[in-house]
Amino acid sequence: MGVRGLMPLLARFAPRAISMPDAKDLRGLALAVDSNIFVHRFLKGTDGGSDDKRHLRGMQRLVAHARALDTTLLFVFDGEAPASGKEAELEKRQAERARTKRELDAEKARAQRIGSMAAISARLLSDDAVGDMPSEERVVTWLEGLADAAAGSGRADQPEAPAATISGRMDQLEAAACGELLAMLGRREEPPPVPGGRALATLQALSAERLAVLGRRTEPLTGGKLGECVELVAALGCATHVTAAGEESESVCAELCRAGVVDAVCSEDLDVVAHDARLLRGFGAGAGAHASMALVDGQRARAELGLSRAAFVDLCILCGTDFSSTLERVGPITALQLVREHGSIERILERCPLRPRPRFAPATARAVFLPAARPPPIASRRALELLAPPADPAAAAELLGAPRRRALADGADPFAAGAVLL
Repeated sequence: MGVRGLMPLLARFAPRAISMPDAKDLRGLALAVDSNIFVHRFLKGTDGGSDDKRHLRGMQRLVAHARALDTTLLFVFDGEAPASGKEAELEKRQAERARTKRELDAEKARAQRIGSMAAISARLLSDDAVGDMPSEERVVTWLEGLADAAAGSGRADQPEAPAATISGRMDQLEAAACGELLAMLGRREEPPPVPGGRALATLQALSAERLAVLGRRTEPLTGGKLGECVELVAALGCATHVTAAGEESESVCAELCRAGVVDAVCSEDLDVVAHDARLLRGFGAGAGAHASMALVDGQRARAELGLSRAAFVDLCILCGTDFSSTLERVGPITALQLVREHGSIERILERCPLRPRPRFAPATARAVFLPAARPPPIASRRALELLAPPADPAAAAELLGAPRRRALADGADPFAAGAVLL
């Protein structure tokens, strides 16, 4: 995400641009939140639980975390139309979603097999197992075939060693579970070695967890879910801004930071640094007490590297961004050397025998990181303070799934079914 390899490069050549602030260092600051990144994290993970409100509870916790630190948040959300120049990145994300969907389908098929194995195990462990076991030979044949397939025979689609992937390790455990059942049927002397000797129970637990993880990863972030998050943070009394068509939230956040409206941008996207702004990474991560934050100052970074803003953007492009590929055989350190020596990508290509990779589009990336001057969407710190609406606890509770409280009419029975006192 963002500029590839930039953090290690800055840690080596511009270390003073990176600091590790404590929670107390954030007191009184105004922070712009690259909100879509956080919504994605809450939706795909379990920060806010595992039900269909987890994205909202995650945002609620983020607001509570900020208030505990006495910071002011502006939540910036991406609008419906994506920024131009990210077609290749969007294609890559679509391919990743398709791959995850295939993994989910395969795990659903495994869950069905596990259900059949659990039924076989239950029958074998029952008192009348012998008399109640129909077609034992068919069961044995099925288990042996399943064990062979799970052990890796015929898996030409998996070039890595089986143990190198999660699916591969699950396959090995599935083969061990088949071995346990075959041993119970007297067709194997010993089941394959598994820690604790309970391969089927372990497989059931891990498969259920894997199904939940893949289910969250394949759930799309819809406009409806984003809209709920916009409503929630507003109901919690925080300022919000939705970007216009073609804009990206991190670029708008960076613009507000350069204008002094906010002090830093809460994101994990290193594009913020390429936008010449201060990036705060790790904000609100985990439980908070032991989560480390990093503050990366884009202006100080390029100053330490001795680069103009245009040259620093060219360095970021050569490292690799979502908007352009790179040059062959050029990594971050080589890119820094080339930019320092030649000053720009055009001069590098004129003087060095380097070949661009497919989709090398520096002009497109420059248009993103060096946009035409324009007034920021929020003019001042005071305007930001006025943008925050009054909190609406009832609306927030309704969005989070709690019933909206209502006052009782005069003379109403306070013990009537469904009445909720304020």
